[in-house]
Amino acid sequence: MANPKKLVLIVDDDVEYVESNQELLEASGYDVIAAYNGAEGLALAKTRKPDLMILDVMMATNTEGFEIARRIPHSAELKNMHVLLVTGIRKDMKLPVSFQPDETWLPVDKVFEKPIDPQMLLDEIKKRIG
Repeated sequence: MANPKKLVLIVDDDVEYVESNQELLEASGYDVIAAYNGAEGLALAKTRKPDLMILDVMMATNTEGFEIARRIPHSAELKNMHVLLVTGIRKDMKLPVSFQPDETWLPVDKVFEKPIDPQMLLDEIKKRIG
């Protein structure tokens, strides 16, 4: 029996970003679903249980992705899901600091600054879920 395709959830309010990454990931053999805000993404994650979530930070609010990322480890059905955080917040808000994964404040696998090199994103996904 063939291995089932791994499921990736993209949560981002930029429709073009979602579509281009969905094409890239599907061409690489992943099943992809999408949500365009944090609440929808969290609900979809709980029902579909993806192997990995690509989560944007700035959506309905400038910090929505951070808030969603902090809720995931407290959800029994999502605590083992991998999360890659993608953001343009540093550039958009001219912040002097970069964000790093942190068990309490930012419990994600990796943080990427937008724009992300597609091959780098694919390599990170393969590293996390195969």
